[in-house]
Amino acid sequence: MAPADQGQADLASHIDYRLARCPPGIAIMCGIAGYWFKSRVPEAAQQWLRDGVASLHHRGPDDRGLWFEGGVGLGHARLSILDLSSLGHQPMASRNGRWVMVFNGEVYNFREIRKDLETLGHTFFGAGDSEVIVEAFAEWGPGAVRRFVGMFAIALWSKADQKLYLLRDRLGVKPLYYGWNGSSLWFGSELKALRAFKHWRPSLDQSAIADYLRYGYIDEPRSIYQDVSKLPAGHWLELGPEGEKRIERYWNVLDSALTQRQGSEDDLAEELGALMIDAFRYRMISDVPVGVFLSGGIDSSAVAAILQRHGGQRIKTFTIGFDEAAYDESPHAERVARHLGTEHTTRILKLSEAKRILPKWGDLYDEPFGDDSGIPTLLVSQVASESVKVVLSADGGDELFSGYNGYAEMFARKRKLAAIPEWLRIASEAALKALPIDPIDGLLATQRWPKGINHCLRHRITVPLAKIRDRLRTRTMGEMFDQALAIWPDDESRHLLGRDGHAARSNCDIYPGEDGEKLCLWDLHHYLPGDILTKVDRATMAVSIEGREPLLDHRLVEFAFALPFRLRRGASGPKHLLRKVLYKYVPREYVDRPKQGFGIPLHQWLRDLRQLMDQYIEPSVIAAQGIFDAEVVQRLLSRFRAGDDLAGDKVWLLLAFQMWHTRWMTR
Repeated sequence: MAPADQGQADLASHIDYRLARCPPGIAIMCGIAGYWFKSRVPEAAQQWLRDGVASLHHRGPDDRGLWFEGGVGLGHARLSILDLSSLGHQPMASRNGRWVMVFNGEVYNFREIRKDLETLGHTFFGAGDSEVIVEAFAEWGPGAVRRFVGMFAIALWSKADQKLYLLRDRLGVKPLYYGWNGSSLWFGSELKALRAFKHWRPSLDQSAIADYLRYGYIDEPRSIYQDVSKLPAGHWLELGPEGEKRIERYWNVLDSALTQRQGSEDDLAEELGALMIDAFRYRMISDVPVGVFLSGGIDSSAVAAILQRHGGQRIKTFTIGFDEAAYDESPHAERVARHLGTEHTTRILKLSEAKRILPKWGDLYDEPFGDDSGIPTLLVSQVASESVKVVLSADGGDELFSGYNGYAEMFARKRKLAAIPEWLRIASEAALKALPIDPIDGLLATQRWPKGINHCLRHRITVPLAKIRDRLRTRTMGEMFDQALAIWPDDESRHLLGRDGHAARSNCDIYPGEDGEKLCLWDLHHYLPGDILTKVDRATMAVSIEGREPLLDHRLVEFAFALPFRLRRGASGPKHLLRKVLYKYVPREYVDRPKQGFGIPLHQWLRDLRQLMDQYIEPSVIAAQGIFDAEVVQRLLSRFRAGDDLAGDKVWLLLAFQMWHTRWMTR
């Protein structure tokens, strides 16, 4: 195993967007931006678009392109993966002149679509997918998107109809934001591109702040700003010549979830394995080197194993480790890598490196984002960027095959509550509600008693009683899940904000099927695009490499959700059928271990970041800002500094928010 060179340049320099450079011919990915004005076009609109595209330079250092016609402007920052020649330049017009397109992403089955178009009389000059995509729209209209296998965010202008279309891939791998005020629309791959449009004054969406405090990210379609939305995954937006705006869903995984696939377990495992090989090979299509993020868990081991066996080349794998053994998966990853014969690199993430990354957090995630695993994701992306230009990750496996530890906890909680007679639940809830649990807990949390007696009392008495009280209130899986996900519950968020923030609810009860199916569907539609895919997209794009998600091939997603749930989470535990496929490549003793997740020693690190904490979340800073209640923050910090780890996640969310706010709202 070759450890990464510890003398490598600091990661911070790799994510300074103003200084990012990429030599000609390097193949990577893209960013898009654009506008539509109903009537009067501001004189500065074209310059705004130029500035918006320039802000996406890290996503596209190879080439820039702009196109203007009347009240419409389209812009593109290009990172070339396929067809490194100028024939891939965008914006790109169709051969018949009717359509103009900017495109971010990859359509992996473009060669098959190209053959279909050639039989219909289309001709092509380039070797990449962009030309095929725009000709597909010329032939079939916006509905052509249903033929695409891939990840994409597309803006499409129809000259004949004077309509603008925005389209986003089925799972939300590629981001797409748009602003709308009734007479103009402006859009971009990241919010920083929208900030370039000066006819709009950004103002915070208070409900989005409540969403962030509750979940650690802002769920689509909201963004942190009023008048700006995320286009939901699997949807397109159509804007007519008079400003008639319509959003349509073109793909829904529920169509598969409602139709259960039949067959023996062995036959379904064979079918799954064959589909994975096909989907993974598609993600190897590239004119540049390809690598894999490897944790040594079920999902990433499956991706690495299949690509190593069937990809036609020795792959490179990358792992982040920690000095703290409880968080370190690198020995497991190295064992799997040795077995597979990959070219493996491990890098240990230390607090000193995290300190260099954190000041860039607000640039990287240009709306509040609180998933601390973004730190190791950024570092492993930087390590990968030193030897590859495309990297595959294994996101989606938990949603497809019921892998999260929290699911088992939800099932157990519901069984225990169902065993309690309703009259006893009501009486117990009333009795606990009458006790002054919260005031006593707050008092204990801020004390410094000898030998930590106060914390012992909290963990053994007040915290368990509060949990029992709150859980007794729930009746459905949706209510239990919503309660479990809340980092800042409603009552605490209300005190922090001084009002009711109206956060969205994680109501998985709206989905069909048994409880496990509902949990997977909720995470697929919300947590996956809002947190996981956002994290990976920003981290990989920050260092100008392309991240691909082989487990999120929509054909694999449809297959997984059509399986009987017992084959996704069976008697052997989560990912039952996926394990059966993996065991053909990797011995089960290499991967059968408790799921760790991609965590970091956050609470320990926060206590060593006193200077950063003082800069951003000292009560005097909070009071001057006016968003959060400074007294609530003071009490929270006192609890955390007195050794209360239960306050650590809340402190981190405040720190991440403040770093974002300082970067984007105080300049």
